[in-house]
Amino acid sequence: MKLLSWNCQGLGNSWIVQSIHKLVRDQATIVCFLMETRLDKKGFEKHGRELPFRNKFIVKKPYSGGGLALIWKFEVQLDVINFTENHILAKVVEEDGFTWFLTGFYRWLEASEKKKSWALLSHISSFVDGPWYCVGDFNAILHQSEKQSRHPPQYKQMEDFQVALEFCNLFDLGFQGYKFM
Repeated sequence: MKLLSWNCQGLGNSWIVQSIHKLVRDQATIVCFLMETRLDKKGFEKHGRELPFRNKFIVKKPYSGGGLALIWKFEVQLDVINFTENHILAKVVEEDGFTWFLTGFYRWLEASEKKKSWALLSHISSFVDGPWYCVGDFNAILHQSEKQSRHPPQYKQMEDFQVALEFCNLFDLGFQGYKFM
């Protein structure tokens, strides 16, 4: 199963929708988690109608440009378990009966509230009973090499992220694509 996770920073732009459509077509993606859509359900229907996904779960962050969208193709058996404006947790059952959990995660924006992100991640883990795949934008790094800046990373924040992942029995699978965009 191929999954795409993208902080798209707004779906009102036709270029973004075309780019997602091309990625989905080229990569045979069947589940997408999109962050910062800046759209409610009605806006998503208008601007995302070209996307080849029949199933949608949209979370609009009130009074903000944020917003989450979990979209999937018809053949995927996916049930949303719970959500907040920072996550969507779903249970996925494959054709052969294999069951796993998917969390689309979007951290709090303010650095002073990162601990809320890790507390939420820990809370979500209490609903997971089996294999768990967690994607999204954590706005955090595990290693100094993941940051390109003149300013050194804040080691306490890296440590807090590592502790949260360890508590939830999660580990970094890496990524494909450009390292710094």
